[in-house]
Amino acid sequence: LAEVMIVGAVTKGLQGEELSEMGDMAEHGAVAFSDDGRFVENSRLFRSALEYASMFNKPIISHAEDPDMAGDGYMHEGAVSTRLGIPGIPDVAEDIAVARDVLLAENTGAHLHVAHVSTKGAVEIIRQAKKRGVRVTAEAAVHHLTLTDEAVSSFSTATKVAPPLRSAEHVQALRAGLKDGTLNAIITDHAPHAFEEKDVEFRYAPNGFCGLETALGVILTELYHTGEFSLSEIIGKMSVEPAHIFALNAGSLKVGMPGNVVLIDLDKAWTVKKENFYTRGKTTPFEGKHCRGQAVMTIVRGNVRMKDGDVCLEKQ
Repeated sequence: LAEVMIVGAVTKGLQGEELSEMGDMAEHGAVAFSDDGRFVENSRLFRSALEYASMFNKPIISHAEDPDMAGDGYMHEGAVSTRLGIPGIPDVAEDIAVARDVLLAENTGAHLHVAHVSTKGAVEIIRQAKKRGVRVTAEAAVHHLTLTDEAVSSFSTATKVAPPLRSAEHVQALRAGLKDGTLNAIITDHAPHAFEEKDVEFRYAPNGFCGLETALGVILTELYHTGEFSLSEIIGKMSVEPAHIFALNAGSLKVGMPGNVVLIDLDKAWTVKKENFYTRGKTTPFEGKHCRGQAVMTIVRGNVRMKDGDVCLEKQ
């Protein structure tokens, strides 16, 4: 039904104490390494990880958030968190982590990929690093590009994500970074959870929601149909550049490439309804959103696997 690539752990058990067997995982097909969801706090260990991964020409993906600075916060620290009485996570928690990782990438010459960037400070750190020739790439998630911390006012656990939804100034900085190439990719950050996991008090809910089935429609609606980004820019950020970052045999329609194709109806109007999701996790902050633009067919290695919203299992 889809091409799935594997990312190996940086440290054993994601514990941040001992390097994983990255060589073995690289040999068996891992395309990158990450302790995503956790920041590798030990700088010496992370430096070693960068050096080790570079031996196999694989990037390290960093979940850049200083846990001590983030503390017990669970939304963006700002005017909205103050109004809601929710402990906040300051943007500098991300900035500090990104700065450290960028410096270590510069020191080692290794390829660092910064996951789900959410702050204006991080964008600027990455921008300046690229100007210096540091091997750093970065991405932004659909929700960080289209939602602000005001969405948390509903107390919907669908809006509890890591890093948290930020204020409007950060959203604008992300879009500017996307436009000038500082941020290379738009990603879904798809993180499904069972209903009962998310059906709890806001602070106790796990981070993340189902982002895969809404990503394209939301991006086309908010960035393409508003005239802010061209279609080629959107396709580049969601397909071509991610394939390039991870050296995948994908992101191109050249002769000889796998027959993986998405057909898009740019003007198709539809409304996000979680009950229509194929994923078993139904949580989404975009419930009820009116979108314009949708994938109407996917072809995987020459076989139609989705047509007009229905998954096709049989081979053609």
